[in-house]
Amino acid sequence: MPQRYLYIIARVRLLISEKPNNFDAIRIAMAVLVIWSHSFALFVGSEASEPVSRLTHGVVNAGNVAVDVFFVVSGFLITQSLHRSRSWWSFLRKRIARIYPGYLTATSVCAFVVLPLYAGTHYSFADVAKTFGMNLLLRNWFLAPNPFIHNSGTALNGSLWSIPLEFWCYIGVLLFGLLRVRRTAVAAAFVCTLGLHVWTVAVDKSWGGGILNVIFGWPNFWFRMAPFFMAGMLFHLYRERVPRSGVAVAAGVLAFVVCSWVKPLAAVALLPAVMAYVVFYVAFSRQLFRGAKYGDFSYGTYLYAFPIQQLLVALTSVTFPIFVAMSMILSVAAGAVSWFAVERWFHKTREPVSIVTKEPPIPTVSGASS
Repeated sequence: MPQRYLYIIARVRLLISEKPNNFDAIRIAMAVLVIWSHSFALFVGSEASEPVSRLTHGVVNAGNVAVDVFFVVSGFLITQSLHRSRSWWSFLRKRIARIYPGYLTATSVCAFVVLPLYAGTHYSFADVAKTFGMNLLLRNWFLAPNPFIHNSGTALNGSLWSIPLEFWCYIGVLLFGLLRVRRTAVAAAFVCTLGLHVWTVAVDKSWGGGILNVIFGWPNFWFRMAPFFMAGMLFHLYRERVPRSGVAVAAGVLAFVVCSWVKPLAAVALLPAVMAYVVFYVAFSRQLFRGAKYGDFSYGTYLYAFPIQQLLVALTSVTFPIFVAMSMILSVAAGAVSWFAVERWFHKTREPVSIVTKEPPIPTVSGASS
């Protein structure tokens, strides 16, 4: 059958199978949850008193949960994006368009607006070139001096650590597709990475990384985040076999909380699967609200929230509730500006399902912007 007819058939199947879901709502909610968690770290000085941290006996806090959910959602949607892409270059182009415009704009605002205005930083041509060059490599690089050295948290933008990991996960999905890796192999990789993460926690092992750290990021971050991304991948690959049960959601969450107090290492091992199942259940329940009705503000909110909170700590003297409210309002507003001024111009409509793997055909579902 001619290729163009295959694409027409695939597109028709896609349109038939698309259903409303909550991925956009989940992502904007998690961006706000990161702000909530960082409010404790930056205003109070520690996230130990944050409610999720208390509930789980310090195994995770709200910020950990939010970033974990981001990676689960990405694992699901990026795997779907691969299946919908016409070619490897089409897939990679969408991934670059998703990450780079917002990221490079946010790092440039931090480097060339916040630092000069707040810290009086002066740039030579070489400094500007190095800043752009390093951040083209997703290095989260800023010129000294650190403007927030007197704050509880000193980083200029402490949320950026996850961005290079996210992008490398995209590359991993692409490699899986090019190598025609079957979903059983993805499941095996999930078990291996989860085992490495549990082991590093058990022996309290911190890896230096050397040149790998320079290129790929801190290994411990990889061991922690890869299982969540792969759990999302697996829920996409096996989604026709996963039953949806509110009882299972409650049982999984309860088991995780109990293990957090009784056997923390077991809680660490349980979390990726429990998290992925909860996300899967919520995503395909009755639509909560249209999280991207006016645009996808979640990425920009995440990128700008940390420096906004740092500036609020440094320049204002308000109570904690006011600080939280100001942080959320200003950060979501910054996310909206990022979307309308930068990100939406690189946003493309979704492509039809492709036949790039040997996996048996699985009906696709609609998701947030891929």
